[in-house]
Amino acid sequence: MLKHYLSRMAVATMVLGLALAGAWAHAQAQPGQGGGPQGGERRGRMGMSPEEQLERLSKTLNLTDDQEGQIKPILAERHERMGKLRADESLAQEDRRAKMREIFEESNKKIRDILNEDQKKKFGEMQERQREHLEGRSGTKNN
Repeated sequence: MLKHYLSRMAVATMVLGLALAGAWAHAQAQPGQGGGPQGGERRGRMGMSPEEQLERLSKTLNLTDDQEGQIKPILAERHERMGKLRADESLAQEDRRAKMREIFEESNKKIRDILNEDQKKKFGEMQERQREHLEGRSGTKNN
């Protein structure tokens, strides 16, 4: 039971991270935005930069300047760790996914610890929507 719960939480955490990255990439790819003809092209599989993620979180959660200052290094560290993990070809795909979930869980917990109660609620709702979106796309509901 606990293993199932933790597994669902891991998926939800990873989904939120991927959702944030996808949403930011989509927003950046709109005409007149981004660093080139294809806004998402400059980042490839890395998704949104930590700065873009922070901007999105700041707008959605109405972060204070102090919160932004605390969250920015968390996002930068996550981005760096994910990049190294993607480059590590010695890992099996399932191991890589498990480590990615772990990275997202760790960073999202650190972010939640910085948020006030209202922001935590919105952050949780963001994670849930993203989890539902990804489950819908992959067709793998874990009930």
